[in-house]
Amino acid sequence: MQRIGSNRALNTVSAEPVEGEKTDGMNQWGRLGSFLSGKVGSAKPTIQEEELVAASASKSRYYANPFPLKPYVPERKTVVRKIDEDIFSFEQEHGFANVSVNIRMTVIRMEDGGLWVHAPIAPTDECVAMVKRLGEVKYIVLPTTGLEHKLFMAPFVRKFPGAQNFVAPGQWSWPVDLPLGFRVDGILQDNDSTTPWAKEIEQKVVSVPVGIGTCSEAAFFHKKSKTLLVTDAVIFIPPDAPEVVAAMRAEENKWQKSALMACFLGPPYVPSFEAIAGKVFVSPVVRTFIYERSVDEHLAWVRDIAAWNFNRIVPAHLDAPISAGPKDFLRAFDFLVNPDQNPLPAGDMRPLNAISKLLTISGLVPPRAADSV
Repeated sequence: MQRIGSNRALNTVSAEPVEGEKTDGMNQWGRLGSFLSGKVGSAKPTIQEEELVAASASKSRYYANPFPLKPYVPERKTVVRKIDEDIFSFEQEHGFANVSVNIRMTVIRMEDGGLWVHAPIAPTDECVAMVKRLGEVKYIVLPTTGLEHKLFMAPFVRKFPGAQNFVAPGQWSWPVDLPLGFRVDGILQDNDSTTPWAKEIEQKVVSVPVGIGTCSEAAFFHKKSKTLLVTDAVIFIPPDAPEVVAAMRAEENKWQKSALMACFLGPPYVPSFEAIAGKVFVSPVVRTFIYERSVDEHLAWVRDIAAWNFNRIVPAHLDAPISAGPKDFLRAFDFLVNPDQNPLPAGDMRPLNAISKLLTISGLVPPRAADSV
């Protein structure tokens, strides 16, 4: 039976050592990363995380965010991690109020050495220097209508004016309908075999009107590495806080409370953490406000994704890569077939259920079955 969970085979690296970690230049995971990336016959020069950190060592982390989202100080650390020979993860802090999690951009080096960028993050000088060290950015992809990803797209695009920009259909965001503010070279289409990356990366797109707006997400399959990339479709909550929000580890249960609040938007009940952590999981917020209001469309999309032969998942939040395949992915969406499956802690769901009923009564969103209970 396949073990599901965080695939920590390669090291996470930032410009600063983790407190208590030996800094002998390269730890055991870094050495393993060097071994894995130095495969015989590689067409492109291998690049390690340390090289990206070195390229950005003197670069600024300044970024002025006009939205009330974390970090509230004008400085953002970027943590880079090598996931596979040609796949790199870039993480920054993201959150609100007492919630601190991570937001992830994933960069794939294609066969010609060009870069394909998924879900851009804040383009600080540090982040941009790391990306440029990897190669030339050819394609920048906004895979969702979600505001927290959309707000970084235009600033990132301005840093790479020579790249082609692609967006998920039905661009609209809530609670602020943020204009794109950049040139769009293409709209992501379901199973489109005409994209410039189609030979290496396949895509499946869902776009559904959900009341006052359209919710869209594109999933991607990097064939060479058998990696599934999603934005918000699924998550994997780790037992400890990601490195980019390592400060959450200093206080007992602080990370657990933050993760619970991010999922349920209400006061955290720490024992519930065990019910949602350590598995491929659909965020209750996404499930309540999107999937349960557009069951047929999202079930078809999920089943279509499960036709890909992937063995790892890289979402745009929380842990990655997740060691999981199509069966694990499908199991997370059992509630779309049977609402009694994938039960959520009743007490924690009270705030979400109350908000859901209010939005339904107001007519802003279509009803879901749970709102009539």
